[in-house]
Amino acid sequence: ITYFLPYLFLFGAMFRLQREPAGPEVIRVPGGKPIALLLSCVGFSTASLTIALSFVPSPGEAHPVLAIAKVVGGTGVLVAVGAFLYWLGQKRARQANA
Repeated sequence: ITYFLPYLFLFGAMFRLQREPAGPEVIRVPGGKPIALLLSCVGFSTASLTIALSFVPSPGEAHPVLAIAKVVGGTGVLVAVGAFLYWLGQKRARQANA
């Protein structure tokens, strides 16, 4: 799940940035804005579906609730650690600039 979370932001940003004007150094998706919007929607949907299917335990799982709890808990811990490290880096950067 943590592997696919950044893709949600990536495809969401691709969708959102299509309304911004592109400079000469920007390489756009071949096919123009409609194809870029379609690809971003397909990518976002695929990543969302992948994340959702990660919560479904396998049919042979002896304790399906425990399996789901492990997936949710592990994802929560990894996201929390990443957010904490990001916050710590921002705090150190502010102190260095002060």
